[in-house]
Amino acid sequence: MSAYLSRLMKVAFLVWGVGSMFLLTGCILGPDYQEPDLDIPRDWGDLNLSGDHFDLPISIEGAPEVSWWQRFRNDELNQLIEQALERNHDVREASYRVLEGRALALAAGAGLYPQANLEGSYTRIRRSENILAGPTDASPEGLGAKGFAPPGSSFDLWSAAMDLRWEIDMWGRIRRNMEAASSEAVAVEMDQRGVILTLISDVGQAYFRLRELDEQIEIAEKNLALQKDSLSIISHRAQAGLVSDLDVKRAEVLVYQTAALIPDLQRQRAAQQHQLEILTGYNPNTRALAPKPLRKVIVQPTIPVGLPSDLLQRRPDIMEVEETLKAANARIGEARAYFFPTIAITGTGGFRTSEFDQWFKWASRGFSIGPSITLPIFEGYTNVARLEIAESRYHQMLEQYQQTILNAFREVADLLVALQTRGEQLASQHQEVQAAEEARELADIRYRKGLVTYLDVLDAERTVLRAEL
Repeated sequence: MSAYLSRLMKVAFLVWGVGSMFLLTGCILGPDYQEPDLDIPRDWGDLNLSGDHFDLPISIEGAPEVSWWQRFRNDELNQLIEQALERNHDVREASYRVLEGRALALAAGAGLYPQANLEGSYTRIRRSENILAGPTDASPEGLGAKGFAPPGSSFDLWSAAMDLRWEIDMWGRIRRNMEAASSEAVAVEMDQRGVILTLISDVGQAYFRLRELDEQIEIAEKNLALQKDSLSIISHRAQAGLVSDLDVKRAEVLVYQTAALIPDLQRQRAAQQHQLEILTGYNPNTRALAPKPLRKVIVQPTIPVGLPSDLLQRRPDIMEVEETLKAANARIGEARAYFFPTIAITGTGGFRTSEFDQWFKWASRGFSIGPSITLPIFEGYTNVARLEIAESRYHQMLEQYQQTILNAFREVADLLVALQTRGEQLASQHQEVQAAEEARELADIRYRKGLVTYLDVLDAERTVLRAEL
């Protein structure tokens, strides 16, 4: 028994040594990934970072912080974003996709290790009376040499065996598959980062839109109160015979127009609050957000834009596509490996007997072990098609990667221009509001002196409300 164990250990060490040698000396087919040549601009062009009325709140120095939304210095917004990151179902789904991707990457490397399975079985066998040759080890009717069981006899077969298979990754097919699966797992993580970034952006936009509607409602209510005061004054003057009833009706029309604006703004606010509740993982109408005008909660932070080259390491959509490109590159090597022989070490060993009480006796032992080689000769152009598919997908991903980078540059450039032009627009709108308020005061004074009709006053009040909104 000790001699048998010694021989078995020698065979095992020999198999392990041969397999390790093949792994160390085996080549990996296919091209190694190299970063594509990209045309990256050095800066954002000739943007005027400062103007006569507005300075762009941007900085090309440094990169955004991880919790960049805290630059708005708004505790309520911070709390909403934290709740969204914790409770939002899209983020949770993306997290489970990350776990799935990591598990797939782990499973892709399983082929590098020996695969062993333990099998046990019991079979009741009856030999046919019309078979001339005796059963062999490979026959389903028994074990042993010719004449082990006579024709027409019945017997039991008890078996317990361990099967072993270890594919030697000579050409790197398994390792290329591991490389592709690992890159795909990282791409899924980048997708999760994109989902989180989109969620934070949606929460921030919904919150500030809600506060914008709060301020619009406040402006409409303030103007409605002023118009009602004007209507009251004109009504008293009409009763005194100083103005006509036509002026009273015109003032009533303006009051009703402004009053009709408020319910629509309240409807929009309710819909925006429902959006915030869904983003933060709550049912609609289950959270109360007290009204706050935008001017009391908004802080314009300095935006660290950085250089165009920084986007390649910062934007999750670019990194996701690049990792997918790496995976597609590795799939080319995997496809090429299918053209070469598959070398594996297979073996089986255990106990087999026709008597239950002899099942695990040393005399019932048996084993076989040795290498096997499978050489593809003709498979109906399967391997050729597999390689063409892998190469085509790589070129598709390469074009998608370059297009994603171009879109990223365009989005940032568009936003920088928007910051500049909207800043100038905002300065003009402030002047418009100031001019409209002065025009309303002048129209009211001139109307009281009888120099203009009440239509001029109504037009001035409409202009003020429109400019303030």
